[in-house]
Order: sequence, then structure tokens, then C-alpha cells
Amino acid sequence: MGRGRRFWFPLALLGLTQIGMAAVQLLSRRSPAEGEFVNIVSLPMSQENLRATADVGRGQFLTQDPYHAPGAGLPAGPVWLIALGVVLLGTAIWYAAVLRPARLDWFVLGAVGALVALPLLDLVGSWQFRLGDGLRGPLLATLGLLVLSAYERSKLVLLATAGFGVIAVLLSADLVGVLGSAAVLLTAAFAALLRPASEALR
Repeated sequence: MGRGRRFWFPLALLGLTQIGMAAVQLLSRRSPAEGEFVNIVSLPMSQENLRATADVGRGQFLTQDPYHAPGAGLPAGPVWLIALGVVLLGTAIWYAAVLRPARLDWFVLGAVGALVALPLLDLVGSWQFRLGDGLRGPLLATLGLLVLSAYERSKLVLLATAGFGVIAVLLSADLVGVLGSAAVLLTAAFAALLRPASEALR
């Protein structure tokens, strides 16, 4: 039993935020210093080459693949925290405008509590469970989507959450995973908008 289609906004907002994260990550790698690829190649023992060699060696050890080549990594933890904070704040404003809660003070208090809990959960994942910077963000996003699906009682949000978690957490720990999981969220958001209210998955 669903509560309507208003959940399209947080899904779309998170998906678009992830695309923005990927774009910033890619643009930051095309700085003038990194653009001098020819100079780096001409210095086989430079620090850049040594770091790249170490990354390849670590990837080969973890994957047992002698031909392993490191891909574009996930955005780091602070980037995810900022992005999730923006999504959480935008979602709170959206629901405040749509629901028009009678006790706005309690609504604001809940939103502030969620914003405070975000970095605390990130610290728990880092210190207690030793999760990597690029993994904690997608896990926190998955947790938030689970809360949204429970609140909205929506099968569509639950399916989108499952697809997001499988792609961003389990299958592809790189920018491809970020873009793939963003595509899942945007598809679910458009599906919720395009379906008639009587036919929307709930």
C-alpha cells in the first residue's frame, strides 16, 4: 500500500547528484598538471608512475588477475557525505512543501537529526567496520533509500534500492557503478512520474 508518487523527487535528486559527482571527479583529473601525460610517460621512475604501479600491483593481488588495470575510483567519503547531505536537505524541503506538516518544528528537528546522524554513521563505518571511503557513501545511500521505501511503502522504491545497492556496492566499485546506479534511480523516478496514479507501483 503506497502513499502516492512523491518519492520520485528524492530518487531523481540522488541520481542527478551522483551524475554531478562523477562529472566533478572526471573534470578534476583533467587538470593542467595531469594533462602533461607525455611528460609523465617520459619519466618512467617518476612518483606518478610508482604510485600507478603500486595501484596495479595491489589490484592484481586482490583480484588475482595478472592483467588487472585500475579503473576510475569511487568519489571519496567526504564527497559522498556532502552529496548525501545535499540530497537529505533537498528531500526534507520537498516533503515539507508537499506534506505541509502541522508540527513544522518537529519536522525540522527530525531533518536536523538526520543530518547530524549522517557523519556519525560514516564514522561508525570507518572506525568500527573499517569500510573504505568509496564504500561508505553508497552504503549510507542504500540505507536512506531503504528508509524511504519503508516510509512510502513502495515496491518501486524497494526495487530501485535493490538495483542501486547491487550496482553501486556489490558489482562496480568505480565511477561506472556510480553512473549505473544513478541510471537506476532516474529510471525509477521517471517510471513513478509517467505512470497514472491508479497504476503506479506501490
